Amino acid sequence: MSKVIEITDANFEEEVLRSDLPTEVDFWAPWCGPCRMVGPIYDKLSEEYDGKFKFCKINVDENQVTAAKYQIMSIPMQMYFADGQKVDEILGAVPERTIRAMISTVLQKFPSDEKGKLKSLMSSWAKNNQQHSEKFYRWIEKAIETRGTSVYENALEAAKELDKAGEKLNKVLAEL
Repeated sequence: MSKVIEITDANFEEEVLRSDLPTEVDFWAPWCGPCRMVGPIYDKLSEEYDGKFKFCKINVDENQVTAAKYQIMSIPMQMYFADGQKVDEILGAVPERTIRAMISTVLQKFPSDEKGKLKSLMSSWAKNNQQHSEKFYRWIEKAIETRGTSVYENALEAAKELDKAGEKLNKVLAEL
């Protein structure tokens, strides 16, 4: 039994943009032959990825607000969403292997399991912390005139504490 969820303009935001899982939305219409060709692929994949990836479909004839919002000019159009944002798309009837590759790519970037979510979040945090730390220390080298001021000393102390926290974060990431 298919686990593809039929959505509408009214529930698009709740079902797709607020979903805890990465989500595929198949923009389709009943009169569209290529749409009917890919439909069974999504039915199959919805069973296989149950609980890991969400599959939806929206009839563009009956839900023109959402179709217009996402500028749907041709169907079938499959859009992929994660964390409330569109992250990729596939236009046209494509083979199952192409769809599987897209799902795999989206799941790598936006994991659906709790450990994967934690690892992704912590990796992003560590990467951003490292980038900001490097910028800060480059600024320190150039900002000689600020040395000795309390604001500067406080900022330097905070940066050192962040570096220590970054080291701990990297250790946890290595364990994940």
